[in-house]
Amino acid sequence: MRTRHKPPALVSMWMLDVFCCALGCVTLLFLLNSRMATDAVTANKNALRDLQSADKRLAAAITSLESTKIRLISEAAEREKLAAALTREEALRLALTADADKLRTALAATEKEQADTKKRLDLARDDAKAAQALLDAYQSDLKAVEKKADATAKDLAAARAQANDAADLLAKRKREADALAKQMTTAATQMSELQKLVRAKDDEREVLTARADSMKKELIDLEARLRATQRDLDAQLLATKAAAKAAGDELAQAKAQSAKAGSELVAAQAQIKDLSQKVRDANASIIDLQGDKAKLADKFDRMQKDSESRFAGIAMTGSRVVFLVDMSGSMGKRDLNALDDTKWATVAETVAKVMRSIPTLEKYQVIVFSSRANWLFGQGEWQTYSGETSAKGVRDALLAVKPKDDTNMHAGFEKAFALRASGLDTIYLFSDGLPTSGPNLTPAQEALSESERGVILGKEVRDLLAKRWNAPAAGRPRVRINSVGFYFESAEVGAFLWAMSRENDGSFVGMSKP
Repeated sequence: MRTRHKPPALVSMWMLDVFCCALGCVTLLFLLNSRMATDAVTANKNALRDLQSADKRLAAAITSLESTKIRLISEAAEREKLAAALTREEALRLALTADADKLRTALAATEKEQADTKKRLDLARDDAKAAQALLDAYQSDLKAVEKKADATAKDLAAARAQANDAADLLAKRKREADALAKQMTTAATQMSELQKLVRAKDDEREVLTARADSMKKELIDLEARLRATQRDLDAQLLATKAAAKAAGDELAQAKAQSAKAGSELVAAQAQIKDLSQKVRDANASIIDLQGDKAKLADKFDRMQKDSESRFAGIAMTGSRVVFLVDMSGSMGKRDLNALDDTKWATVAETVAKVMRSIPTLEKYQVIVFSSRANWLFGQGEWQTYSGETSAKGVRDALLAVKPKDDTNMHAGFEKAFALRASGLDTIYLFSDGLPTSGPNLTPAQEALSESERGVILGKEVRDLLAKRWNAPAAGRPRVRINSVGFYFESAEVGAFLWAMSRENDGSFVGMSKP
């Protein structure tokens, strides 16, 4: 019985191909570990395709081995001759089988590594999603910050424009004040010159009067001489009549003397007429000068009244006036850290001075405000202005209170405009800063810095004045708001007070440090 040897399952050439493919897969997996997560997915797909290709080649090799087996069966004689060769091939097959087992083990390890890589890829994807969400959140915050920065830049540009406008207006007001001072100086100089001219005319009038008196005396003397001459002529005529024949020569001489006296009389009368005309002209010049003097005196009085009816460039107007006085803590300080005992006294004296300067003031009321607003007199009823007595009463009442707390300008204006229905026509605001508190701040705005809150509250006060408190209404003219700003540290304060007064038909003046 022949010994039949089992043909080998694999041929060495195909096993070598499989081995090479497996080595290629391992090499590819090592390269995939050094790439990013997204590249790893693509590489794994490529590896899977390579494995599928290897499987196909393996199936083809098995098919070829089966055909080889059939060929070996049909050629049994040749197999015996090739026994030794088959033995070697069997040994090689065993070696290849061992190699195939190793490759399968390596393939299993590769599949496990691929699974691990997939897990790491999933984790990487989760981390990428978390990072993308965090990036989106950061980008949203960045957009919000950029939007806020743009708004802040716009507000800053507007504040700078307002500050520039305020500086221009202050320079203009200063130029107007300088021009007014120059006009006052020129008027005083003209007044002095006119007074000198009047005194010169008075002196000239006195000289002319003295000359007229002298001429009158000369006229009296001439009339006396004429009367004496007439008497002498009459005596001479009588003597001539008595001695006509004896004094013929003397009569001719007397006639000559009489003609001379007549010519002297005519000349004297003409001189008297000229002197009388000069006296009349001198009197007319004196009357004209007195009229000019009266006109200049009236002009000087008007200029003085105009000067007295203005306070540092603010026209003093109003018959029913509210004096709105800031009594927050800063009104007792020179700056943020230094107290100033004289500042509040200066504020009180300034309010009294403004009261004295309003020529049309009839009724008044005073409101003091810090964190809340209060009437200084009574419950808000109008007080009758009685000159210095009222001004001194307001000053003393202000000195009796002390600056404290923050600045709630909203409360002050709201209380002041409660008097609009009863004839309020002018408000004088005395303050040194932007508002720092109010009723409509959100919790987020409350947490802002004082300067940032001031910008928000200042804009709200101006909006309320334009849209509600001082809005045009039938039968109610707009209330004029003048502002007096006491020495402050930032240009935003002056810009705010100036803009608010300009929007409400008023004026603004800033008081410097003493």
